[in-house]
Amino acid sequence: MLPALWGLFLFLGLWRYSLSMPENTPGKIWFYNGKEVILEAVICNEPDIRNNHTKYEVCAESVEFSREKIKVLEKILVTTNLYPAYRYGDLLEIKCELEAPEKFEDFSYDRYLARFNIYSSCFYPQIKFLASNNGNYFYEKIFKLKNRFHDAINFGLPEPTASLAGPLILGYKKGVSPYWQEKFSQTGLSHILAISGMNISILAALVMSLLLGTGFSRQKSFLASSIFLVAYVIMVGAPASAMRAGLMGFLVLWAINLGRLNKLTNSLVLSATILLLINPKLLRDDVGFQLSFLAVLGMIYFPPIFERAMANFSNFKNWPKILKYIFQVLNLTLAAQIFTLPIIAYNFSQISLIAPISNLLVLWVILPLTIIVFFAMILGAIFPFAVQIFFFPAFLLLKYMMLMVDWTARVPYAYVSVEHIWAGWMVAYYLIVGYIVVMFRLRLKKELNKN
Repeated sequence: MLPALWGLFLFLGLWRYSLSMPENTPGKIWFYNGKEVILEAVICNEPDIRNNHTKYEVCAESVEFSREKIKVLEKILVTTNLYPAYRYGDLLEIKCELEAPEKFEDFSYDRYLARFNIYSSCFYPQIKFLASNNGNYFYEKIFKLKNRFHDAINFGLPEPTASLAGPLILGYKKGVSPYWQEKFSQTGLSHILAISGMNISILAALVMSLLLGTGFSRQKSFLASSIFLVAYVIMVGAPASAMRAGLMGFLVLWAINLGRLNKLTNSLVLSATILLLINPKLLRDDVGFQLSFLAVLGMIYFPPIFERAMANFSNFKNWPKILKYIFQVLNLTLAAQIFTLPIIAYNFSQISLIAPISNLLVLWVILPLTIIVFFAMILGAIFPFAVQIFFFPAFLLLKYMMLMVDWTARVPYAYVSVEHIWAGWMVAYYLIVGYIVVMFRLRLKKELNKN
């Protein structure tokens, strides 16, 4: 019976994935790849501003080709100059030659864009502004608020602390210099420079663990942490990636609230199934989804193993609260690292050996830094003459974080480079990890039956 069910699920999964593949018909914008067209399109996502250019994700409403105007409803990635600058919701007339995204070097850029249902792009087109306020009202207000927050950060903090506070708090990763991106990668801290499920899951777990450790009841800690999680997702602009990450973070909070992490697997699988039904490309092409799912899975199954090992070798129950909190941080981060290690190595060709230590030294900063920056942005908007004073505590925390990242990156053998990983080794790794989890659960079940 079970093999038949697995076969049915495999068939349904392949069928759903096939439905997501693009159809090459005149009603689809990618039908005109390789041709010069005139588009009417609305900027339907937050502009991605780089050092010397800007990328706009636009939703086409019509395409004009050979003097024939056809209605279409598809996305296009437009790369153009920094100025003139356009905003979310602007309606534009765009004249360009559409191109199909292509793979370059070892990066599957076409698959990366396909997960957003983008199969066409154009570079440095002729653009004519037509109208504004054509986007979603809620998102428009959120993006305006987010931009004001970002301006406050840039005014209240000097570089490079401002560039690091942007992605930590608001998800603005593009301003981080290559030097610091490399340092964060070497120390296994890249996840805090992006709004990911792995980042938010760890942050949510730390918030609730901290509240529980300070004497709050489990129910109150769960409620306060959930409110914090919702506020955080809204603050970063509530994009699809952050909402997905927020869902993963909420699952971790729910698990801690129940007090039985191993009972959350069904909910995690159900959530992943719903997300994949909506967008099946996430499973193969979205590394963020893979890391989010595996990180939460790791925090479900591995902490009890570490806790049992610690209880066998020490009098863990009588430890001081501060040592228990340190152990909880190490426990959660190490569990997430174990389950995400092969995916990180395969996609980024680098394994951080110092990651558990660097996470322990740095992750505690994220919660107070988020709170301080949040209130500093609000107070700075009311009293702009004192904005640098409001941001001074955040400046100290960011300097500490930079110092720790730089120091741990300099530790000998802090990281190792991996040129190529055979997919078979990844399968073997997860089989071994799965075997350890299954054997531990069987042993635990036997002990419970004896009692």
